[in-house]
Amino acid sequence: MTTGFIFIAAACVLVAIAFAIVPLLIGKSDRQGTAPILILALVLLIPAASWVTYRAVGTPEGIAPPASDTAMIRAALIDIARQLERNPDDADNWMRMALAYKELQEYSSAEHAFRRALYIDEGNPFIQIELAETLLFDSGRPSLPAEARRFLHDALESDPQQQKAYWLLGLDALQREDYEEAVAQLEQLDSMLPDGSVRDSVRNYLQQARRGLGLQAAPMTNGEVGDEPQLVVNLTLDETLIERVSGEETVFVIVRAADGPRAPLAVHRLSAGELPTEITFGRNDTMMGGAGIEDFDAIRITARVSRSGAAEAQSGDLEGSSDNVPVSDRISSSVVIDQVL
Repeated sequence: MTTGFIFIAAACVLVAIAFAIVPLLIGKSDRQGTAPILILALVLLIPAASWVTYRAVGTPEGIAPPASDTAMIRAALIDIARQLERNPDDADNWMRMALAYKELQEYSSAEHAFRRALYIDEGNPFIQIELAETLLFDSGRPSLPAEARRFLHDALESDPQQQKAYWLLGLDALQREDYEEAVAQLEQLDSMLPDGSVRDSVRNYLQQARRGLGLQAAPMTNGEVGDEPQLVVNLTLDETLIERVSGEETVFVIVRAADGPRAPLAVHRLSAGELPTEITFGRNDTMMGGAGIEDFDAIRITARVSRSGAAEAQSGDLEGSSDNVPVSDRISSSVVIDQVL
């Protein structure tokens, strides 16, 4: 029960009592014997009836709509910030703050918090891996920045059991067509995983890397997918916004699960001067560890013209989104950039 609700409820009860008692007080001369009894009864019964009704109907929290996930995360950030004011050298709270900002896709803020946590807890492999992935998301590219790659290698040097590091390094090597490195990282990861959908996905990428080396692919296990789904996006800029674009701006095309994690599944980067255009996504464009486009029932595509070149949305950017697109072996969608943020 909130304090504000208690005050409001108390005020309403007092008003109700006043409406009931004032007429009795005015006419008490006519009812000298019964007025005090009625007044006392009303003073007791009205609050009691209000309390019983409240308990039967619901709670004050039911008046307001439930808080969204974003609102809850931001509330948690306020609490973490207050704790950090009291203890600025708490690496765990810096890490919690970074993970919250990462969930909100505020990658520059997440990067700052991860770096602060790593400064305090130097060499922590979990922080190094999460920072590396944050740098990847912030870059808007499917391959890792060089600094992120160094963080991942450092994390594996201190803890060779970090599966996410092998995954990110393996996919990055596949993107750069460094098939020898990709095979090495993905084979190591494959040896650590139990049978299941994640291992099947790893083995599919491993087959691609082996084919790149000219090696014979290992026999496919039950549940592995041989044909990768493709996503083709027809991307255009609304005619009313053409004058706002010089052609030098960066355009990010981001694929996310329609009902799933907020982190991008795939990202393509181009310049505004290339619009209109057609973009094709394949399994090699996967950015998120452990999941790809084919792992979800539906996806949503967002295209944004970034004036600053940053992956995070900012005021003045131009954006457009698709409807939810069912995932199949061949997916086509159109996105029109038609909004000003």
